[in-house]
Amino acid sequence: MKKLVLAIVTLVVLVLTQDVFSQQVAETENINAKGTVITHISVTAKRDLDFGTDIVPGVAKTVDKAATNSGKFTLAGEKSRQIAITFTLPSNLSSGSNLMPITFSTTDAGYINTGTTMNAFNPAVVQNVSFGSNGTMEVYLGGKVTPSSSQASGAYTAPITISLLYTTN
Repeated sequence: MKKLVLAIVTLVVLVLTQDVFSQQVAETENINAKGTVITHISVTAKRDLDFGTDIVPGVAKTVDKAATNSGKFTLAGEKSRQIAITFTLPSNLSSGSNLMPITFSTTDAGYINTGTTMNAFNPAVVQNVSFGSNGTMEVYLGGKVTPSSSQASGAYTAPITISLLYTTN
């Protein structure tokens, strides 16, 4: 008899709780996954770093970053966003098999992102800088060639590469 009463009580409890659970309604809500891709960085080479056509053997020649014959790049990107500027710099200019050393000081690069003030930096070290409020910037590069006293005549060249990446800042 105890077993029968226990079975009836269990059956009644199951029937009553089934109604409670069947009356519950799940609450739901949605959110969106979203993001905005920022403007790609663009760069344009505006002028070469030009030491001229009058380099004298044995006499070093320097071009300042602010000179009209300095190297110049124009950049555009997402306004106020930080980028990393990296240069790949040559150690020599070449004319056929002839080499002429080129060096860069710790202040031979510079940038202007707002106004007319040039900010100097070391072109051999990655420089983090932010675009101005209009999303543009100019980057300049000077340097120094040191021809030997027996430097062969000729037109000497070497590539200089600027690389730009957004930082996470």
